[in-house]
Amino acid sequence: MSRLKLPLYGKILSWFALNLAVLAMLFVFFLRAQFKLGLDWMLSGEPGDRIAAIGESVTFEFSRLAESEWPARLNDHDQKHGVIFGLFDGRGEQVFGKTIAPPAEVLPKLIDRRPPGDGSPRRQPGPVSKRPADAPPKPRFMLRAGDPARYWAGIHLDLVAQGGRSLTLVMVSDSISGGGLFFDLRPWLWLAAAALLISALMWMPFVRGITGFIRTLNAAAGRIAHGKFDERIAKQRNDELGELSTSVNTMAAQLGDYMTQQRRITADVAHELCSPIARMQMALGVVEQRSTPDQATYLQKLDRELQHMAKLVEEVLAFTKAETIPDRETPEDIDLRQLLQNILSREAPENGIQLKIGEVKFHSLRNALDRAIGNVLRNAVRYAKDIEITAKTEDGSVTIQIADRGPGVPKEALKRLFEPFFRPEAARGRNTGGSGLGLAITKRCIEACGGTVTAQNREGGGLCVEMTVPV
Repeated sequence: MSRLKLPLYGKILSWFALNLAVLAMLFVFFLRAQFKLGLDWMLSGEPGDRIAAIGESVTFEFSRLAESEWPARLNDHDQKHGVIFGLFDGRGEQVFGKTIAPPAEVLPKLIDRRPPGDGSPRRQPGPVSKRPADAPPKPRFMLRAGDPARYWAGIHLDLVAQGGRSLTLVMVSDSISGGGLFFDLRPWLWLAAAALLISALMWMPFVRGITGFIRTLNAAAGRIAHGKFDERIAKQRNDELGELSTSVNTMAAQLGDYMTQQRRITADVAHELCSPIARMQMALGVVEQRSTPDQATYLQKLDRELQHMAKLVEEVLAFTKAETIPDRETPEDIDLRQLLQNILSREAPENGIQLKIGEVKFHSLRNALDRAIGNVLRNAVRYAKDIEITAKTEDGSVTIQIADRGPGVPKEALKRLFEPFFRPEAARGRNTGGSGLGLAITKRCIEACGGTVTAQNREGGGLCVEMTVPV
């Protein structure tokens, strides 16, 4: 089972969201702990102001109505605010509203302990004077009690019922919000959204800077892994990522120097081998002229070995020189049909290869293309039949396909087909396969033209090599 691939950008933002979620949970736990210890602390904020405002409103409204109209008005408040309203006297007995059974924790809060003369109790309809701004707040309470637990809030009113009983307005809700009277969740949601937005705006440039640099670093490392050792990371940072980019640049430079030295040594060795091989071939020719019939068979085997060695050295030299093609050749106008006909006359004059191309002309390195197409065609002629060559111009590139109906290549070997000295079959010998440098030379020649080369098996058997070169 493959693991879910999540970009680093997503991981950092997910971790940030998880951090916010943990903070939110801690805040909820804190509120729960506070609620269990008591909710009186909420009365000093907006909830207390809303309860006081409701008390003032009920006092003003009911003082202008007859007591017979109070139950109906309390019912209207129930429906309007989504909580249960009730009026209790100073002894904790309910006198108006839907029947409410206060728990033991609430009963002491209902008793009005205000000294005589505190407030301005009113019963008869008429105008109510506004409380002075410096007047002490009327006694009020808020707590969570009962089984099941409910939220209770109350405030002693400047209002008396018939018989001179002072009244306390009680509000009961099943939730802490109390229809927005006790606790308004919307400001907290807006605050959380604003905090999330501000945090995201502050974090996103930082995260984008890190992930963007890592993408640049990853892309450069990929190009270095494909042999482009002149790749350098220009963007620098004054942190660990900056140190990593410096290390990658140093590694690329050292690898480039190492590969250059290796190719130079290989080219020098191959070049030095040419002279002794040539002298050995000349000496062998002299010996063959003076040999007896019994010695001729052994001398012919030795001649074949020398020819194979000479060919291998020649291919090694061609492979080492392929990277310097752009420095040694100049692009020129190419007629693809004419170029292919020249290659066919040289590599497969009597093979009956089908040529399916139109009028294709472009500007590139002629000798590099000649060598690349020739190597692929030589392999196709050696291992397959029913060969056809097609070409087309599309999106500013020329695509050349050489397809055959041979045995194809094992699927796991397709990715390594253009590596130096790689052969798809381990048992392939010199009689059935070359040195393993032909397709590697093809790749270097096409890359020298600024293009790419790929290979894939055909349905029904066979191999298709596709070379794409910019126009």
